[in-house]
Amino acid sequence: MYSKYVLIFCLLCSQAMAQEITGRVMSLDDSGKMEDLPGASVYYKPDNQGGIVGANGLFSIKVQTFPGWLLIRSVGFAPDSVWVTKPQFVHVHLRANDAELSEVKVLASPGGHDVQSIQSREILTMKTLAKAACCNLSESFETNASVSVNFTDAVTGAKQISLLGLSGTYVQTQVENVPSIRGLKSTYGLNYIPGTWIRSIDLAKGQSSVVNGYESMTGAINMELAKPDTSEVYFLNAYGNSQGRFEVNQQAAHKFNGKLSTALLTHYSQQAARIDGNGDGFMDLPLFSLINVMNRWKYATEHWMLQAGVGYLKESRLAGQNGFDEQQSNRYQVYGFGSNTGRFEAFAKIARLFPTKPWKGVGLILSTSQHQNDAYFAFKQYAGREQSMFGNLIYQSMIDNTNHTWKAGASFLYDSYQERYLDSSYARTELVPGIFGEYTLTVPNKFTLVLGNRIDFHNQLGMKWVPRLHAKWDIASDWYARVSAGKGWRRVNPLAENMGFLANNRYLQLLGNLNPLEEAWNYGFSLTHDFTLGSRKANLVFDYFQTDFTHQWIVDMETAHSIRMYSSPGVSYAKSAQIEFNYSPIPRLEWKTAYRFQDVASDYYGQNGSLRKLTKPFLNRDRVLVNIAYATKYDIWKFDLTWQWSGERRIPNAYVHTTDAPEVNVPAFSMVYGQVTRQFKKWEMYLGVENLFNFTQSNPIMGASDPFARGFDATMVWGPVAGRMVYTGLRYKIN
Repeated sequence: MYSKYVLIFCLLCSQAMAQEITGRVMSLDDSGKMEDLPGASVYYKPDNQGGIVGANGLFSIKVQTFPGWLLIRSVGFAPDSVWVTKPQFVHVHLRANDAELSEVKVLASPGGHDVQSIQSREILTMKTLAKAACCNLSESFETNASVSVNFTDAVTGAKQISLLGLSGTYVQTQVENVPSIRGLKSTYGLNYIPGTWIRSIDLAKGQSSVVNGYESMTGAINMELAKPDTSEVYFLNAYGNSQGRFEVNQQAAHKFNGKLSTALLTHYSQQAARIDGNGDGFMDLPLFSLINVMNRWKYATEHWMLQAGVGYLKESRLAGQNGFDEQQSNRYQVYGFGSNTGRFEAFAKIARLFPTKPWKGVGLILSTSQHQNDAYFAFKQYAGREQSMFGNLIYQSMIDNTNHTWKAGASFLYDSYQERYLDSSYARTELVPGIFGEYTLTVPNKFTLVLGNRIDFHNQLGMKWVPRLHAKWDIASDWYARVSAGKGWRRVNPLAENMGFLANNRYLQLLGNLNPLEEAWNYGFSLTHDFTLGSRKANLVFDYFQTDFTHQWIVDMETAHSIRMYSSPGVSYAKSAQIEFNYSPIPRLEWKTAYRFQDVASDYYGQNGSLRKLTKPFLNRDRVLVNIAYATKYDIWKFDLTWQWSGERRIPNAYVHTTDAPEVNVPAFSMVYGQVTRQFKKWEMYLGVENLFNFTQSNPIMGASDPFARGFDATMVWGPVAGRMVYTGLRYKIN
């Protein structure tokens, strides 16, 4: 009998431990504008339990007693309370409190680093993105220390990001957990996502969750776009700059009732002026026109949530010598580049919700896309077609209580490529079904461990195993340590991912056993410390990550007049260390300083098949970033200033025809960005400058005077191609 009561008592205790209140805390102003409110404190009175709201506005408290009052407070906002009768998700909006505060207690972590995340993660909010012109995704990282963005060449205008010393092809880029910039879209994809559509960017270093796929090798970027149910009724952004570029972004949202809502997002941009600041006879920037439209819907009930949308974009580009005209010029007399892109995509996300069991859920993500690109580089023709489909089914629950949770599911990826370059055609179809599982152990406010595994079956590359581990240790209330380790892999797209390298007259050579597989192990750690200097908040973050390749695809430009592509014959690695300091010395002033060191090298083929270790070309070893932002009371005036210093870097020796040519280094340089914003009740105006001191690479195009000769090369780009640019614009909102 005694054992029976003990068993009942244990079951009741286990049930009580499983109770959890979760929710989201946001600010709400008089105009209806809402933003996540990180750093707010939540406190459940019956159990004397409390917590801090994370950078994404979310919180979670484990409780045992119902009902009771949940108290929510944040510095500068009127407190609020919610009567909670059961485990549930609560949504709280706090309004600004105009009363003067005699004491300030710092709770939030500055700099956008998510202290609650198990990964080394930064959240770029709308406030962060508005510090720069932010016309598209490639321009969203000017104030970010972790990501660098560079032109791939001096003709096409294509851009490539760099994270942990490696190019964006190794970064898993998604839009609301739907695969985005990959395949043929990787060439110009950074330019295709308008900055005003983006509500936040989640940037994670190292390995991501196995739930999101196998392609993450150095990190993951996930963008959240404007939602139908939370967007403004109408939003307008108009932009223009001194280099002849202008754009118009519009968003409109409508709620039919409490369950159904829709949003229409449109974008149009054009580069209309031919700019030749260095006088080499070539346009510094390509002429282009881009139309991008998306319509999305959301239907939500207590038990179901459905999101769906369709998008279409069309872009044309024209570049080359100043006198080039696509309709009139002879391509053998005047060098020209042209590109026409069309893309259609659709997605659907279905979730089954359990209001009384917030730890349980089922989700299904579906997407499809068709992408086509026709381009030419003088007499060299390229045509690409891609059809893709993606599906991801996820189930999550817990074991006994929320200290032990798990996820499992299955995914499917279909890619069909048809490419033609010069007189050669390439076609392939990839089928990749996969299964995955992930277990999370949580010791509240102490330790979190995530173990994930997935197995994928590629119809060409065979079975691939992807193990991943993440751990977070809350050393103290203001010290956090994280470690991660795992593997990622991907299938190479040699032409689409290296389109910019065709802007030259080099021979393209494919050498050896052309294994299209890239595979790498990534491991690293980070240490975060939140503290106060005086009464003001400060934050220090240090991280180190290393990527070791077991297979890597090498694009070798070390021999003049040729581009050699082959599978790495030796060792390839990337090491990255970064330290970042964030501080608010006075009210409404934010100061960020960061230093990054990178060591990236590979073995290249040398003379007679020998191997030669070289650092990665065009990549600076050292980088310093300083960002200062100040806002007057109520954000009526906002001032932002960013200084970037890029250290020297190695470039290929383009004048020597042997593979053992002496190394060539280019000097360090600085870039300065600034912006001033004036806010009114429903609209705001901004004025800014990029490349304030007008620094440009002196000779971005080799052999520009004779572009049909063997020495012509527009891919030796290591610095800015265009000079100083002044821009202005306005934003108008109806909430």
